[in-house]
Amino acid sequence: MRVINVIEIVDNNTQGIESFGIFEEQLSQDVVDKAEANFKMKAKENGCTAADEEMEEIISEGYYENGTYSVNLVWSEI
Repeated sequence: MRVINVIEIVDNNTQGIESFGIFEEQLSQDVVDKAEANFKMKAKENGCTAADEEMEEIISEGYYENGTYSVNLVWSEI
């Protein structure tokens, strides 16, 4: 099973982790879309003002930072 984690870090401490599991019977694109939307929401709540094109690049990189806050989009295998 693959998992997409949205990890928030504040002052070098993990503040939160939200995991989105991709099971074989699910449509994986739906899960990816939900994880990316969650990542975008957290980035925007914490000062990201990127336009749509820039936001797609940020999602590709899987990392947004603003001062002591960062949010990461990390894939893993279980």
